[in-house]
This record gives sequence, structure tokens and C-alpha cells, in this order.
Amino acid sequence: MLGLFNWKKEAIKKAKVLAIDMDGTLCEEECWTNEEVYNAKPRLDVIHKVKKLSKSKFIVIMTARRLDLSEATIRWLNRYEVSYHAISFNKMPCDLLIDDKVMNVKDFLKEV
Repeated sequence: MLGLFNWKKEAIKKAKVLAIDMDGTLCEEECWTNEEVYNAKPRLDVIHKVKKLSKSKFIVIMTARRLDLSEATIRWLNRYEVSYHAISFNKMPCDLLIDDKVMNVKDFLKEV
């Protein structure tokens, strides 16, 4: 059985489509207004890793932000040179989701 670190490394290696969340993942805070989006602090370590992965993976920015924040969100992504191939404001199929609020179903079943 693979250790936790090796499992995660293998999951990224095998994935073709990576979905990356915005709030709490690419930026530090949750954003509910255009002003919050414009002023959101980037997580440069995550952005650097996404840029590296975008050379071999299809990167989708997947966020639950409201559609009226789409223009501000795209401007923010451009300002911080986030590499991506698509953006979605709805859930969509992907091989792996990178998000700050995700729990693996096996962990969920153990905890509840």
C-alpha cells in the first residue's frame, strides 16, 4: 500500500485534468465582492506549482464564486500570471481537485 505522500504524488502524476480552486487555494482569503477579489493576497507557492503543472496537465480554475465576479477573477488571475486552460464557475468533471475544503470520501466515512 502506498503511503499518503506517495498516493498524492501518484494522483497528480496520473491526472490529466487538474481543477484548482480559487478561495483559500490560489488566494488566501474568500472573496465575495469585486473589491475583495482585486485585493486578494496570492499564494505564490501554489501559483508557481500550477504554472509548472500547466506544461503537462490541463488546468481548470474551478470556483464557486458568483458569475458577477468573473471579470474581476480573470483580471486577478492575469495579474498574478496564473497558468490555466479553462475557468469554470460550476462543478465539472476532472481527474483531481485541488481545494482547501475537500475531504476524501474514505476519510469522511472514518470520521462520521
